[in-house]
Amino acid sequence: MSATTSPTTAPAQKLSHHPRFLRVWASQSAGAVGDQILPVAFALHAVQLGAGAGTIAVILAGRAIALVVCLLAGGILADRVSRPRILFTADVLRTAVVVGTLFALNDLPLAALGIVTALSGVAESLSRPAMRSLIPALLPADLLVRGNALVSAVQRSAMLLGALAGAAIVTAIGIHAALGLAALLFATGALAVLGVRDTAAGTRPGSSVLADARAGIATVRRRPWVAAVMAAVAVQLFAGTAPSLTLLPLIAAERLGGELAYGVVLAAAAAGALPAIALAGRWRPRRPGTVSMLALTTYAALPASLAFALPLPVTAACFALGGFVVEIYFLYWLSALQREIPAQVLGKTLALDQLSAFALLPVGYALTGPAVAAFGIRPTLVAAALLTAAASAVTLLVPGVSTFSDPVRARPTGSPSGGGARSR
Repeated sequence: MSATTSPTTAPAQKLSHHPRFLRVWASQSAGAVGDQILPVAFALHAVQLGAGAGTIAVILAGRAIALVVCLLAGGILADRVSRPRILFTADVLRTAVVVGTLFALNDLPLAALGIVTALSGVAESLSRPAMRSLIPALLPADLLVRGNALVSAVQRSAMLLGALAGAAIVTAIGIHAALGLAALLFATGALAVLGVRDTAAGTRPGSSVLADARAGIATVRRRPWVAAVMAAVAVQLFAGTAPSLTLLPLIAAERLGGELAYGVVLAAAAAGALPAIALAGRWRPRRPGTVSMLALTTYAALPASLAFALPLPVTAACFALGGFVVEIYFLYWLSALQREIPAQVLGKTLALDQLSAFALLPVGYALTGPAVAAFGIRPTLVAAALLTAAASAVTLLVPGVSTFSDPVRARPTGSPSGGGARSR
């Protein structure tokens, strides 16, 4: 349960007054750089060895498959055991996986890198719901949006640095140096979270794993607006993210200026999120769902920018726009879930949110290669852009989506929330 503050003390609250939050924030920021280095390093390594879209899709799909399989389990764990302990374990696991890959890389076939990204994805499945459900236990309700914004700001900045560092290191030195840096960052993240206590850990009632899973699913089913947004984001990752990330390293090498251009475009997406974080930290729209879902229609700029022979700066700008709108959506959406979902099922609900988002991503990776072979790169990307835009727009027909809250209690997000997630 999140801490609460009285109206008279709320204006004096600052994030710097909450050292446990700052330590968890620092831990996850270090891991964010490592998370971004890995896919960039592996994709460029595959391109250097002459791999095609199918092999790159296999490598990238490993993470997505692991998230689909393990995220719900991660959410159940986040509601049953100490969340800082989960974060520590996840970073230790990622450190071990990357170090093992570093020493065995020369003997591994390219397709085996999909197993490496899958193991890293298992660790991410543990840390994602634990981190997001831990924030309300570390901060008062009136600091949730600012806290989420700070986490996103540093993680997006870390992603920008990770994309550039991964591309630059692999291009100039080699993949071994990039993996060594990633392992060091994961180990640093594990050390940073040591000693952080989760004060809500002892208050969560025990129940069976199946009962926990059913409780999370029931929470979503009772809120059609939540299910509608989850479905739309799943389609966006399927149609917008999978084809774009699969084809980007190949297109970058062929016509955007070389391998380093791949890192530049990914870094632009991370950089685009930064002004969105600043905006969301200050702006409280009356209908955050309308703002978020209309903004997400422009995520279609990612596949659209790759469908045509655009110069590198324009392609990077399109990816920056994609990063901007995703972050606007994410901050309002995450804060709404933290506010609207009862604390005892928050971890499971956040896990289901992530699970649903990634559910179709492996399918998107799997279909990209055959679609390109059957129809060509441009028709595949144009169709992906149209589907991406439509998926977000149709959600606004569902009651509750426009305000990201239950319709019977829909109210402007700027009105007093009463503190924390409410039980019902």
